[in-house]
Amino acid sequence: MSYTNIKAIIWDYDGTLVDTRHKNLNVTKKIIANTTRTDASGFPALQSLENYYLADRRTSNWRELYRQEFNLTENQIDEAGRMWTAYQLNDDTEVAFYEGIEAVINDLAEFPHGIVSQNSSSSIARHLEKNHIRPFFKHIVGYEEVDLKKQKPAPDGLLSCMEKLSALKSGSVCYIGDHETDVLCVRAANHALQNENIRVKIFSIGACYDPGSDTSDWNVRPDFEAHRVADILKIVDHIGRACGMEGDDTNRII
Repeated sequence: MSYTNIKAIIWDYDGTLVDTRHKNLNVTKKIIANTTRTDASGFPALQSLENYYLADRRTSNWRELYRQEFNLTENQIDEAGRMWTAYQLNDDTEVAFYEGIEAVINDLAEFPHGIVSQNSSSSIARHLEKNHIRPFFKHIVGYEEVDLKKQKPAPDGLLSCMEKLSALKSGSVCYIGDHETDVLCVRAANHALQNENIRVKIFSIGACYDPGSDTSDWNVRPDFEAHRVADILKIVDHIGRACGMEGDDTNRII
């Protein structure tokens, strides 16, 4: 697979590269207990993994999750955000890559890879290094690298990563994520690029291989959906072939 029109492949982290649900639940419990000075198990969203997963799906980003599910003030949310990295690094809950992800990354190694996540970039980097795949990822944008008020679905983090990976050269970029927020982020980034007359088209690929994944109730659907990890290869191949034809008309294949 060799397509010069694909300038970068960018990934979300949680629920896309790695199943972090148990770890994030444990970390969130500790942060909420510290911030509210109460027993975190009193919040329905923290009473089970399923409840936490559903609460996360109901909200567009971590700030909304903390505001809506735990009734935190803006100052408390800022405080909780500052705790996240340390709590992530100190929590020893094991996380694993989704089966087949490492093979997919290796098969797509010719393209520059990046990560745009609302998790901690240092926590992400440590896990990548532990599994010997850090060299594949040229740039990581975590929540620390983006203004707390401009987290996804705002496009700032994604655009920053693209600039580092491809200098916004004309062509196509794939962004793979498991949440409607990722699709909204892509849409916002495409609008920003169009407004600046930058000839880059970002395609959203839904990571729908987690059990229970369902995009049917999303207000904005991804351009493509990967229901198995291996589907990502087929989708990238399709984008590369289609966008490489007829003058690289990247809007043609949607």
